[in-house]
Amino acid sequence: MSLDRAIGIMCPDIWGTYFCELLGGIQSAAARSGYRVIAVKSSPRYVHELKLARDQIDGWIALIDPTDIERFLDDGRPVVTLSTRARDARCPHVLPDNHGGAVAAVRHLIQHGHRRIVFAGHMAHDDIRQRFQAYRDALDEGGIPYDPALVIELPSNERASGRFAVQRLFEAGLPCTALFVATDQGALGALDALVEAGVRVPEDMALVGFDDIEAARYASPPLTTVRQQFDWLGSTAAQILIDLLAGRDVPSAGHIGPTTLVVRRSCGCSPALAQAEPALPGGAAGEADALARDLVALASFSTTLDRSAAPPSEEDAWPGVTEVVLGLQAAVQGRPGPAAAALERAWREAVEQMPDIDLLLAMIDRLERAGQTMLDGAGDAAAERVAAYVREARRAMMRSRVAVETARADYLNGLLDINLVIRETLLEHAGGGGSKLSWLSAVQMSWGCLAVWEAPADAGPALRIVESSCPGDQAASPAPGTRVTAAEFPRGDWLPAAVQYDGDHVIRLIPLRSEDQDRGVMAVCAPVSSPLGLDHRDMAVWVAMLTAAFERASLIESLVEQERQTRAAYERERALADAVRRLGCPVIPLDGGVLLVPLVGVIDLERARQVLEVVLTEISRQEADVLLMDITGVPFADMQVAESLVKTARAAVLLGAEVIVVGMRPQVAQGFTQLGVDLEGMTLHSTLGRALSALRQRRAKRG
Repeated sequence: MSLDRAIGIMCPDIWGTYFCELLGGIQSAAARSGYRVIAVKSSPRYVHELKLARDQIDGWIALIDPTDIERFLDDGRPVVTLSTRARDARCPHVLPDNHGGAVAAVRHLIQHGHRRIVFAGHMAHDDIRQRFQAYRDALDEGGIPYDPALVIELPSNERASGRFAVQRLFEAGLPCTALFVATDQGALGALDALVEAGVRVPEDMALVGFDDIEAARYASPPLTTVRQQFDWLGSTAAQILIDLLAGRDVPSAGHIGPTTLVVRRSCGCSPALAQAEPALPGGAAGEADALARDLVALASFSTTLDRSAAPPSEEDAWPGVTEVVLGLQAAVQGRPGPAAAALERAWREAVEQMPDIDLLLAMIDRLERAGQTMLDGAGDAAAERVAAYVREARRAMMRSRVAVETARADYLNGLLDINLVIRETLLEHAGGGGSKLSWLSAVQMSWGCLAVWEAPADAGPALRIVESSCPGDQAASPAPGTRVTAAEFPRGDWLPAAVQYDGDHVIRLIPLRSEDQDRGVMAVCAPVSSPLGLDHRDMAVWVAMLTAAFERASLIESLVEQERQTRAAYERERALADAVRRLGCPVIPLDGGVLLVPLVGVIDLERARQVLEVVLTEISRQEADVLLMDITGVPFADMQVAESLVKTARAAVLLGAEVIVVGMRPQVAQGFTQLGVDLEGMTLHSTLGRALSALRQRRAKRG
């Protein structure tokens, strides 16, 4: 099925676990209805001003930032906001149950006996403000007075903001016993800072977050948090937008997604299992059933959403538990048990589902106690078989744990290698030459296109293609130099099949901005589950480096242009100087080797040197034998004028030319007399006409 229509997403960040999990829900709903997805890393205001992808996108989802979405609505394009609300009643919104989830989190801390509970969050976002209000409501419900001193406003939702919160707590002397951070990223940053400072979590400080991102499970201790159903939020927002585009009725009320408290050890909870087993009905069989239930409870401790509901079934919580229990029974009875590979898979399932090492060890302890109960005097041989089985289970669990950690370490090392390749590529071609997109295949991207902004045309802002790349597919990528309007970028016929037909990839548009101007736009195509989703900071670094490469190329281009302009200015200046020289001392060739030099205006020292240089050069070049110096235009005669005239005349004589001075006015003659200037060797005439007439007569007599 060809995906000819498109849903757009506007978001301050289009990478990272949070966005990618929402994107998964959006993309699945869009693909079912024949829409591709284009995500733009920008605010609605910027997208609308530049008309970016306007002709490609039928409707928009605005994530987190709702500013100026009214412009899109006025243009006739529907908008749905996700994780935020807009003031415009025409715009449906989809939100997680921020209030209910946050109330449950604070209520849980109160049930643990905490009364000094700190709230920390970035209040600029609507989601966080709702969670803050829920915090206040939960305190009021618990009869705890609200204390503004226990509220820390964070500068962002990033991990570093959690460290900022802990710093503030230490500055205030740790006036609390529990900390509720409005996002998991912030909570994990707080956990890092608390552990580094020697504060035990949860013994000294209970900690709860919100979101339930993957890293919350791998924290030490694992983070108690409020789980959002990201896929529900994303798919619901996309489906509402699709219904609007189809003209179907959409309820005007907000759409609220469920949230649930996920209890882990950071709040002080731990699985409550019996430490000593009384005699159970059914003997070994009864103990086997109890063991299976306890192991399932341990395996699902970090993932069970509702503690009041019935415990999950073995098939749902940990399918491999059956193999583990059967293996223990076989060891007690001395018969063959499940294959070693099946037991290895079972423990790998447990480790992948529940990375908490303390709970994994608790599972082994529970297995060992169950084995002792099942023996019930079965003899030393049976006891040795059970001990061997437990030892092998512990080794299998540890091997699985090491394998999981190794896989994560391999991923991180691979990401470091990718970073090195990308940085070398971008730095190597920072001067503007070579490929800037050759690194796309290293990060599982199937297509990319790089364009720079050009001066707006009649059709609006325009882009010029610098480079396109399609590492893993054949696509009609645009040639360098192709110009398109921002509204049609990227054109659908440029895209690979993974976007046009399969629907498992999405397009991301990343503006390249420096402090002083917008440089261009990079469009990339990648799977929703791209590894880049795990850490958006890497992509941010790569984009910054690419922008810096453009800035460097632009700077070099600017310097080259400045040099060209300087050279052109120098040439103009030199030509002007030559013109001034020619005008200051014009030399007019007449017939028969006669040069006429009309002098006009004041003759200063610089002009005197110029007259001498020009006259001598022209006498020599044209082999003149007569120099007519017309001084009619010289207003007065001072020593400088006199010396200039005498020097020029004498030099001309040395070159073999006769010197005739024309236009000697009375005041000039009087000045020469007073100055004692010797005009010997020069012929004088009152006018140019008389001088030329005398010259012709003399030559006629000679001829």
